[in-house]
Amino acid sequence: KGRSRLYDGGESNRIAATISCCFLVSILLIFVGIWQIIRARNLQLTTTREHCQIVGRNDRECYYDCACDGDGVCMQCRGVESTYTAVSPSKCSEELDLVSQATPCFPRPQFRIGDIVPCYVPNCDEQTMYLGSPNHDYFAAVLCLALGALTSCTALSYTVFRSSVSV
Repeated sequence: KGRSRLYDGGESNRIAATISCCFLVSILLIFVGIWQIIRARNLQLTTTREHCQIVGRNDRECYYDCACDGDGVCMQCRGVESTYTAVSPSKCSEELDLVSQATPCFPRPQFRIGDIVPCYVPNCDEQTMYLGSPNHDYFAAVLCLALGALTSCTALSYTVFRSSVSV
């Protein structure tokens, strides 16, 4: 009878579940952030920045969210995912085609055949190229680590300060 609503058993269980979820999400975000740092570092160590000339493109139709309103309701717009073939004569021979991974869904292809674009090329034997930048991976890593730390601190501060609040 003298207990406050805050320490009601059902509500305490919900609070504990919420805090546990916050810790799990923070661990996941920190794990993804560390993985992104490792990926970006490996990309820096195993590739060189080159200029690739696009010699082919394979497009695949896809759909992406567009024309979103204030309530988060979006239309589905038609787009294209492209896989590019390029040459990098400064690193590999002119006859060796390098293939990129598929790009995210964009309204139209990023590059045209004949464009010369910055790319990251590993050993020529792998016949691949990376059109992104390690800096993008580092940015994603820092963002995940920051969100993970923020989520963890929020859950931790709630558990520490909740006991000191009397109702």
